[in-house]
Amino acid sequence: MDIESYTELQVALTLLARPEVVHVENQVPFTYLGTDGEPARHFFDFLTTQSDGSRIAVMVKSAYRFSKPSVAEELRFIGSQVTPDFADRAVVMTEKHFGPHEFHNAEIMHEMRCPDPVVDASALRVVRQVVGAVRIADLVDEIGQGGSGFRAVVRLIRNRHLLIPEGVKISYEATVTREFRDA
Repeated sequence: MDIESYTELQVALTLLARPEVVHVENQVPFTYLGTDGEPARHFFDFLTTQSDGSRIAVMVKSAYRFSKPSVAEELRFIGSQVTPDFADRAVVMTEKHFGPHEFHNAEIMHEMRCPDPVVDASALRVVRQVVGAVRIADLVDEIGQGGSGFRAVVRLIRNRHLLIPEGVKISYEATVTREFRDA
């Protein structure tokens, strides 16, 4: 991925961690008509595909830059020309569009994404026995692998085997539940 700013990195990791986002492309070219009536080109920072099949073109700006009327007006002008063959809608995202816990969780899930097959298998066996809510610290103790067990629990959250309530920061003290899946 080609990331051009810290805000873009924050948005990218947050989008990748959201359960409704199934695919993210970045720096996607889009041709529109400029204010002079001539064709112009804009690169959307991200184009996401949602679990329902819809596509969202995402422009990323810092909240400070987006607060400038000329910037907001330009982005709205470009976004208004998005057609259904490109995306279902266009949005602007700033660092204000997600809370600190959502970004923390996205960052930690990205950081701990590389599998450890032995520990991951052990963690999955432990999680299959979970009934109700359980603290991450208790799962880590049951897995018996220290920090590797914690990383495995984070991967289970990332892969949706475990659910953490919205707005809760992934930590040893956080409570998670097992994902219920229809057969």
